[in-house]
Amino acid sequence: MYIKRIVIKNYRNLKDIDLSFGAGLTCIVGENNSGKSNFLHAIRLALDMNLPYYVRQLTEDDFAKEVDFSVPQQIVVGVQFTDFFSGADDDKVKEHALAQEWGLDGETAQVCYRFRPKGSVRRNIASGEREPKNLTIEDYDSELVAGPIVCEDGGTKDLSEVCWDDDFSTAVKFNRLSTYRVAFLQPIRDVEDDLRRQARSPLYKLIKVSDMSDEKKKELIKKIDDVNKEISSEAEIQQIAQDIDDSFSAAVGSIFKMNTKIGMMSPTFRDITRSLKILLSGQGLEEANISRNGLGLNNILYMSMLLEYYKKQGEQEDTAGELLLIEEPEAHLHPQLQRVLLGRLENKECQIITTSHSTHITSRVDLNEVIVFTRNTEYEISAKRLSDNNWSSDNDKDDLERYIDATKSVLLFAKKVILVEGMAEVFLIPFLVKKIKEIDLEEHGISIVPIHGVHFSSYLKLFGNEAIKKKCAVITDGDLRPSDSFNSEEGDFPRVDSLRDFENDFVRIFHCGTTFEIETASPSNLKMFASSANELGAPRVAKDLMESYKKKSELSAKEKLEMSKKVLNTAKRFGKARYAQISSRYSQYAEELPTYLDNAIDWLIDEAD
Repeated sequence: MYIKRIVIKNYRNLKDIDLSFGAGLTCIVGENNSGKSNFLHAIRLALDMNLPYYVRQLTEDDFAKEVDFSVPQQIVVGVQFTDFFSGADDDKVKEHALAQEWGLDGETAQVCYRFRPKGSVRRNIASGEREPKNLTIEDYDSELVAGPIVCEDGGTKDLSEVCWDDDFSTAVKFNRLSTYRVAFLQPIRDVEDDLRRQARSPLYKLIKVSDMSDEKKKELIKKIDDVNKEISSEAEIQQIAQDIDDSFSAAVGSIFKMNTKIGMMSPTFRDITRSLKILLSGQGLEEANISRNGLGLNNILYMSMLLEYYKKQGEQEDTAGELLLIEEPEAHLHPQLQRVLLGRLENKECQIITTSHSTHITSRVDLNEVIVFTRNTEYEISAKRLSDNNWSSDNDKDDLERYIDATKSVLLFAKKVILVEGMAEVFLIPFLVKKIKEIDLEEHGISIVPIHGVHFSSYLKLFGNEAIKKKCAVITDGDLRPSDSFNSEEGDFPRVDSLRDFENDFVRIFHCGTTFEIETASPSNLKMFASSANELGAPRVAKDLMESYKKKSELSAKEKLEMSKKVLNTAKRFGKARYAQISSRYSQYAEELPTYLDNAIDWLIDEAD
């Protein structure tokens, strides 16, 4: 079985989260402090047997901001499962049993972690012996419940509607989770330490679930025992033992004297597994300890063993389900290995939920597997599964997946986004904004994403009240004519007004009447463009632009247009991106920001909007 839905209420910065999941890999992305780690920990509260009981006893700080727990409140982490086995011939007995205990219907089972007023407190409030106010954190307790939510009228409620005084049909002991296996990999992993500690070592876990017979285990024990006896019988070893014995006897006297012998204790199979080490060969190593390996490859080695353990464990009948939670699997890995690792995670049968800050991972992962967490305000977090978007057609989704490469997938992590046509805008806009408006876009969490074309509609469907709740400003020319199109001065290209249908609370379109180069080439900015033209090897253009700059207040409309076209033609000659890149070096000479750019920046940084 696998998790198909998670509902969280009032837990830290996750005040109201309701998400759906698929059977395989789910990748959670978002800016820092957007609740990704809290989300994984919430899942562990409900499902992870390895989590100590005291951790489930929450504190005041675990309640969402502005939730007043002095009156009855609750923290809820509800998990729904599906695709569990339900037949007489099933070999997954434990899975079938949990599905029956936690079942809502033939297709869904649910378990729920709650932190709410204790039973005695609830009874006193219900009887009128206590007012539902002035509660302290000591009045609260954690519980694990399952099955349907029982209402007084005999009906049931959805997880999203459960109230603090509602009851579930079944109380669950936390140790009942032992058959549902949960593993959690934190972002900074000490692989060597985990391999040394048997309780955490995936090597020991792999050996434990192997199909090695008892006869084979006894055979291995005998071999080690025989070697131990042979070592102990060596004359040099016996002489050292005699020397120790004599010294000990002299120290304690005959009354406390004990015989001393050097040897190894009779081994158990657990002793053997504890002594086994992973030795690596290749890449310049010959049966070397993993401490000789790099952190990145050790991380992949660790996860590979854990995935193999899950595979073997899942084949055993005492397993009711498996969940692997990974924070930042890309730690210490270069981009190519990140993609290789993602492919391995996607091809595993167990359910995996991972968080990531890597654009190399998000550029490859299927959109159906991506959930975006967004910090809308300091205390308000929203989460959206991209597959839940109302795509007008499968082609729209397919187009977006092809466009989301490692560069453009940064829009999934940014706090706010500016979509532009190409690299010319990427190179120059940040410097113009910083010089003219004294605003650092990066400090405001604003990322400029070039789409290398005019197909903005493919991206705009990502943002909105029912999609990702982050501001997205489109900065474009007056028509949707690609700057690199053949014979681009001719043709029937759509007008920018065609994008207006995509505007909502989180999407705005800002356009100029001509092109980016012409709009930025105002008389006040000609010194900047003259300097870049001179560096690129166009001295006559540089001279003309500089002379026009010196008499900028006297230029006629015709002369202004001629100079702006000269800037555009120079950009085409050397390449628009290259010209903008060089111009950014001389942004200290810029004096004016085009109105449409100014309006876009004002809208993005206006938190009240």
